[in-house]
Amino acid sequence: MRALLFLILIPFLSLAQKEKLSIKIEGLERIEGKIMLRVKNTQGEIILKYSQKVDEIPELIQLELAPGTYAIACFHDANNNDEIDRNFAGLPTEIYAFSNNVRGTFGPPDLADQLFELKTAKTISLRLK
Repeated sequence: MRALLFLILIPFLSLAQKEKLSIKIEGLERIEGKIMLRVKNTQGEIILKYSQKVDEIPELIQLELAPGTYAIACFHDANNNDEIDRNFAGLPTEIYAFSNNVRGTFGPPDLADQLFELKTAKTISLRLK
């Protein structure tokens, strides 16, 4: 009987372990396209893809994640083609940001510099440039 009760409660226990991550997007220049987010784990694997149509400047983007360590990559997909556009030299032509607002010199910043801890509800800011 106890085993059956435990099996019934497992889904509810996992729901209780999620924390709210609020993301403030700064630097959005145009009201068009969509905001694209990729949440990565400590190994750099994408664990969540999120997009939101830009019909106004978003106040906050709300995500629910288990407590842990994460990195976020974000860009403004102004032309709705689901990828970051690049020029002839391979440099992005759409504005983008990484968690901790770190920038790379020649390519994306190191994953270690992007990582942040989510233990309880938290708000972060991403500055698109």
